[in-house]
Amino acid sequence: MDLLRLYIYPETFILIPALYFIGLILDQTPVIPKWIHAWIKLIFAVSACLLYYGFDIRAVVQGVLVTGTEMVFRDIIHNTIVGIYERKTEQSNIDITKRNGKDE
Repeated sequence: MDLLRLYIYPETFILIPALYFIGLILDQTPVIPKWIHAWIKLIFAVSACLLYYGFDIRAVVQGVLVTGTEMVFRDIIHNTIVGIYERKTEQSNIDITKRNGKDE
């Protein structure tokens, strides 16, 4: 976490959960293709940073860094939860197969 503070200003950390929830909302919207979600979040983050810090290149960089951080954390969270669920499902399928007396 200290490494994040080195590059991302503390004031912009609030955008990480905001972008995560925007991503969840975008996932629920079937009209918008998946590849556009990252661009929408990037535009939102850069716009928010420009409004907060003023017209400065550092604001644009902060928006990009926050969006990238959110996407990495989202992948970590999603892959962890999905990985645990898949292992649990796979284990229960193996248990059911053993109970039925079938070998794989």
